[in-house]
Amino acid sequence: MAGTFRPTIIRYINAQGKRVPKGTPGARRVREKSNTYWGRVADANGKVRPVALCDDADAAEAMLAEMKQRAKREARGDIDPFEDHRKRPLAEHLEDFEAALLAKAATTKQAGQATARCQKIIDGCGFKKLADLSPSAVANYLRERRQGGLGTATSNGYLSGIKSFANWLVKDRRLPSNPLTHLAKLNDRVDIRHERRASSSIDLGLLISAAETSQKKFRGLDGATRAMLYRLAAMTGLRASELASLTLASFDLTSDPPMLTVQAACSKHRREDVLPIHLDLATRLRQWLSERERQPDDQRTVLSFDRAADAKRERLFPGTWAKRAFKMIQLDLDAAEIPYATDAGVADFHSLRHSFISNLVTGGVHPKVAQQLARHSSITLTMDRYAHLGLIDMTAGLSALPTITAPESQTMRATGTMDDASDFGCTNGCTRPAEINRFQPISPVAMNTTDDSRKTQETTRKQPVSRGFTEYPREDSNLQPSAPEADALSN
Repeated sequence: MAGTFRPTIIRYINAQGKRVPKGTPGARRVREKSNTYWGRVADANGKVRPVALCDDADAAEAMLAEMKQRAKREARGDIDPFEDHRKRPLAEHLEDFEAALLAKAATTKQAGQATARCQKIIDGCGFKKLADLSPSAVANYLRERRQGGLGTATSNGYLSGIKSFANWLVKDRRLPSNPLTHLAKLNDRVDIRHERRASSSIDLGLLISAAETSQKKFRGLDGATRAMLYRLAAMTGLRASELASLTLASFDLTSDPPMLTVQAACSKHRREDVLPIHLDLATRLRQWLSERERQPDDQRTVLSFDRAADAKRERLFPGTWAKRAFKMIQLDLDAAEIPYATDAGVADFHSLRHSFISNLVTGGVHPKVAQQLARHSSITLTMDRYAHLGLIDMTAGLSALPTITAPESQTMRATGTMDDASDFGCTNGCTRPAEINRFQPISPVAMNTTDDSRKTQETTRKQPVSRGFTEYPREDSNLQPSAPEADALSN
């Protein structure tokens, strides 16, 4: 047929008729026609290239005609560059999205959670192709889920996932624009389902003491190990997954100051973090590691020092405790008789990070330093979500304000509103004629005085004295009235 052809294929087969590689002893060369029809199509640059079609002659001819028409449209520049992607099922794009997340060094858990949330929205809205993505459908689906009990924060997480997927479609040249770009998150502060509280130093001490004296184990961690885990979390702010990744090689307790390193693969923001350690924490760590090293082999639940090289790579807090850290801390909170949930919030394992940041802020640490130690992307996250300030902290902050002593107003003195006992409304015994002429006195006796008694009198002034924020001159209160003024006052 015109335009299509079946190319000749050369194969090598053995005596049994099976296909074998070229050069096989005893193999013979066979020439035969391919079952697949091919065609030649010129691309947008005019270069002719062969393309495989199908094994049906009529279908192959139709496919070739369509390809040629497409090539002409591409040459004219009026073809939709997203046409092929629009035809693919949305599930295939979602698989590619997950692969792209993993290629960007996202963990399997992070990539799986993002795609799972997108899949729920896609299934709930009935989306099949890219053209089906509808912002109103997504908004209605999330609204129905919230009415069914879904928290606002979780709803925002679903929205972030599907918007990230749509943004990736645009970046990967699969969609011209993001149809979900105008959808905004809701205010999750009005629907807090899991508010955390920062523990006081007293509660932290009770928690650590209860763990140290505990005879119970939680997923392989004994009481002393849990106590060190709580101390590390409260004095470094590390997350549970980051603490679970620590090895002996993560610490440099001999440097000045002692340092702690969190590998990029274990850090939430995928960067290596090198953090200073409090001297008291470094001392307790050295003591704890030394005690572990002296334990018999059958009692070493965390470290094995049979080989020094293996000990440096072995995790200090192994096991699956990080997945149920809130259960672990509940065990020791109950032993310390500290409530897990109060009106101020819950004291789960992640609340130890809240305690760390809150103690930095209340201790007077500069907000930028607190942000760096918390390893947050923005100072707003550090100060708004993690810094828990109580009424006592705010009261202590008010004590830093200076006392304000306002200067005496000339108008108030002249009208007598500050001292009812003064004939001229002056609290400092002021009888300067210039002021009396400018401000009418309220005393009837003073109003009947003659002009002769209102002579200008030289007054002396002392040096300015401090009145709080601003220094103002103070008039001398020891000035004596003139004779005519004294007579008028005596009458």
